[in-house]
Amino acid sequence: MTPTDLDWPRPAGRGPVVALGKLVADQLLELSAPLVVGGQQRVVRTTTAGGAPANVTAGVARLGAPARLAGWAGADPLADGLLAGLVRRGVGIAVVRRGRAPLSTVLVHPDGERTLLTDRGEGALEPADVRTEWFTGAAVVHLDGYDLLRFPGALRTAASLARDAGLPVSVDVAAATRIERHGVAPYVELVAGLRPDLLFCNAAEAAVLGLDGGLPPWAPGSVLVHAGARPTRVVTRAGTEQVPVEPLPEGRLGDTTGCGDAFVAGVLAGWRAGVAVPDAVRTGHAAAAVVAGVVGGQPPS
Repeated sequence: MTPTDLDWPRPAGRGPVVALGKLVADQLLELSAPLVVGGQQRVVRTTTAGGAPANVTAGVARLGAPARLAGWAGADPLADGLLAGLVRRGVGIAVVRRGRAPLSTVLVHPDGERTLLTDRGEGALEPADVRTEWFTGAAVVHLDGYDLLRFPGALRTAASLARDAGLPVSVDVAAATRIERHGVAPYVELVAGLRPDLLFCNAAEAAVLGLDGGLPPWAPGSVLVHAGARPTRVVTRAGTEQVPVEPLPEGRLGDTTGCGDAFVAGVLAGWRAGVAVPDAVRTGHAAAAVVAGVVGGQPPS
């Protein structure tokens, strides 16, 4: 591939990176030993803002770029605290508020792996909630593939408004197991309906969606496939380029929660800055490494 083959699908603006979706409360329980059914152990509990949009915007803000969280947040005291924490990080807030915040309980195992237990909360993001001003002056609009399953109409509206404003759109797909449970063909139809410029997925998700070889007709012209410590694949119609991942220092891995969101944040910050695609991918790798060294999906303040 030549350097021009790795150009961004379209230039990003100079305003904030806007990530749209729902705000989730992440309750992190650090396990002191492997979980045993019927057993008992002490844990360390931490509650932070969570969900991909919050994690992405926090990551973008930490990299020194403007970020805006748009979408739905609960109208309860728990959501009050989460939103205030994001504001302290420098994230702009543009949300409708109703109901009770979703809560994800994340079991952080001693080896750094995680298990998620999800309470979906009470509320929703409707197409009529999505407002043009959420995207005013944005650099890029990022949509979450999990929320695409729950709020497909709202995300279609957001993508349409972004395109009408001439803004690039990126999408991070849902987990492979969720895609299979929903049905691969119906999920592909949902993603294709957003007409994204850039698609993020991991290796398992790429395999399920048929993106582990060439790009199928429904896919955007740029796909980033991240695979943990293995090289990230930058896939375009012209071919594939691999960007190696720097290994983590010994003993650095604390928790894999949010590493994918941090990678997205680094790439989007790089896209906004206009750096070369491989350099933006390396920024994503570095951002993911920072989050891998802490407990929870949010980067250090």
